[in-house]
Parts: sequence; structure tokens; C-alpha cells
Amino acid sequence: MNTKQLTAFRTIMQQGSMSDAARRLDVSQPAISRLIRDLEQDLGFRLFERRSSRIHATAAARAFYLQVQRHFSGLDQLVQAADQIRMLKSGSLRIGAVPALAQTVLPAIIAGFRRGRDDLAISLGAYENDELLQRVAGHQFDLALVELPSDTSRLQPGPAYRTDLVCLAPAEHRFAQSPAVRVEDLELEPFISVGRSDSALYQRTEQLFRECLVRPDPVLAVDQAQLAVALVHAGVGVALVDPFSAQQLSAEGVLVRCFEPALPYCFGFVQPDGQARNHLESAFIDSFEAGVGRRLSLQPIEPVDAALV
Repeated sequence: MNTKQLTAFRTIMQQGSMSDAARRLDVSQPAISRLIRDLEQDLGFRLFERRSSRIHATAAARAFYLQVQRHFSGLDQLVQAADQIRMLKSGSLRIGAVPALAQTVLPAIIAGFRRGRDDLAISLGAYENDELLQRVAGHQFDLALVELPSDTSRLQPGPAYRTDLVCLAPAEHRFAQSPAVRVEDLELEPFISVGRSDSALYQRTEQLFRECLVRPDPVLAVDQAQLAVALVHAGVGVALVDPFSAQQLSAEGVLVRCFEPALPYCFGFVQPDGQARNHLESAFIDSFEAGVGRRLSLQPIEPVDAALV
């Protein structure tokens, strides 16, 4: 018993005759007859009887047809599943990101990406950069957004980007009178530093202060930009943060100003080493670029160049 025999039998039951079934399947009538004869031999019972030049299904054939329909229904579901996968409407996608992205722009991007993909299962995890890199290397995420430069030697790099830090200040601050804040404006200014002392972002900021001979007043240090936003809002000081956190988390009472000279904030996609990017992952990257590009200036860079900008 094989699929050709079952297809011939099912089509005869649906069409009512072997000749109509043959036309539907685009085969000869003798070929249909041969398939049914072989199927009857395999089953051990008659499927059709001929009366007055017409065939009639036996009781056994009608009972068998119900089972065949269930079989083809399962095949139809497989075809639909394949179509959904092909059209990126089902499957799973495990996304990781640093908090600056996971807690700001990614929720809206994921919500838009899921529209029309109701069967798509997406998970989102937020971790600090070092832990996130380890989890991607351990295949806990299919795709992740990490801060650059980073040690990605055990990972497969993807598209990378640059944007610039912005300066946050309390609403009544003197910076309200300026369209941009320059590094010399931070001299003796109560300053909230963001990031661990060994992070690229922290070191770039400190290097700029040294080169420009600027000495802010370091009142507080925090690991994450969202903490800096809350402290600025409370009037503790000013801070330099990534534009995602500034745009999404800043409330009334916080000024957002361009900072000069530009301090780059670089980040990019990574995947587990040896994992080929599939259509779903590529589509998500496209959605991310489109979603962020509508709000911020995003400059594509090569991952290796993140250490040079």
C-alpha cells in the first residue's frame, strides 16, 4: 500500500468514477485501474463493484475511505505547516539583548514582527554584555544584540551599527538654553557615570575627559542607563547615555541634548558559532533596522571596526 494507490482511491471516491478520477489526476484510466487492483490485493478486500457500466463503492470501501481521509488531513496539515514556515509565520526565535535595547526599542519591534505570525513563538532575554555573550556561545539564544567592541571570537558576528551618546540633564538645568552640550560644559558638573569601569563605553568617556582636561564631579556610578535616567530625573546630576534609553525612558523633567564631540555607542547582532542564519532571523534583523531607522540615525559598521570608531 502506497501513497499513489491511496490517492487514486480517494480521488475515485470524490469524483464518483474511474474516468473522472483519471482526468483529475492526469493519468490514464488503465493506470487508475491497476492502482486500485494492487490496493485491493494489499488490503485483502474489494473496494468497488461494477453495476450497469458504473462502479459502486463497497461497504468496506466506505469504511476505509474515512481512515484515508484522516491520513490525507494529516498530510494537508503538514503542507500548511510547511507553507507557514516558508512564509515565516511559525517556528520559534530566541532573542537576547543588553538591557539598553531589550527594555527600550525591542518590545515594540517584536510586537510588530509578530503581526501576521500568530504561531511564531518568541522569547526575549535581557542580560549584561558579558553574560549575554556566554549564553549565546552556549546556544541559549538564536540571535542577540550585544555592545561592541566585545570578544566575539566564539560567536558568529552579524550586522553591526553605530549611534552616539546623548546628554541627560534635569529640566531646569542651564543646559536647557543650549541645543547641544559640549564636553567642556561638564567641568565640575555633578556627573552620573554609566557602565562598569571595564566596559568600552565607560573607558571611552573617561578617555575623552582626560584628553580634553575636563573634570566632572563624579557623584554616582550606575551599571545601567535606566538607573541614570531615574537619577537625572531626581535631580542628582547629568549623565551620558545611549539614545535608546534616552528616547524610551526619559520622562517629563529630563532634558535630552546632543553631546559634542560625538561619543559612539556601538552594538551588533551575534549568533552561536556555526549556526547558519535562517530566513526568520534575517527577517527579524530587517525589522529591527527598519524600526530603529524610523527613530534614530543608525550607521552600519563592520563589527571589527567598533574598536576603531
